[in-house]
Amino acid sequence: MLRKILLIAALFFAAAAQAQVGIGKTVPPFETRLLDGKPLAAQALKGKTVLVVFWATWCPTCRKELPELQSLYEKHRGRGFEILALSIDADAFTVEEFWKDHDYAFPVAMRAPAHAQVFGPIKAIPALHLIDRKGVLRFSHIGGIGKDKLEAQLLPLLQMP
Repeated sequence: MLRKILLIAALFFAAAAQAQVGIGKTVPPFETRLLDGKPLAAQALKGKTVLVVFWATWCPTCRKELPELQSLYEKHRGRGFEILALSIDADAFTVEEFWKDHDYAFPVAMRAPAHAQVFGPIKAIPALHLIDRKGVLRFSHIGGIGKDKLEAQLLPLLQMP
């Protein structure tokens, strides 16, 4: 447990000086390497409404909300909704096993320096960032939110051209 606290503190202080995109600002493109080793190019997310969620396997709130995110993903994926789950766990193997055990369908990766440059320090998890089809950050939330409140933020963005 102390190791996890120290890791979070180190991530926080290491990223504190880095820029963070604000609400209403365009999110710079970022590349991600998924847990399966495949790259997820920024171009693959272009034109989609994207929820970027920072989480961890040891976070009770995250574990509670991931099934709700899966439900939203299944419901709205056909309308151009994508989720990118970025784990702050120290061990990719733990994340990979967790993901397999729960059979989530949306992409998962480990948090990388490119993500810190875009979203800034992680103050708490889950941390959610909702990006519209034009690449503009429209909503950010730290902590549990619940499916209904998140969907209320999502639906207007799915209707945007």
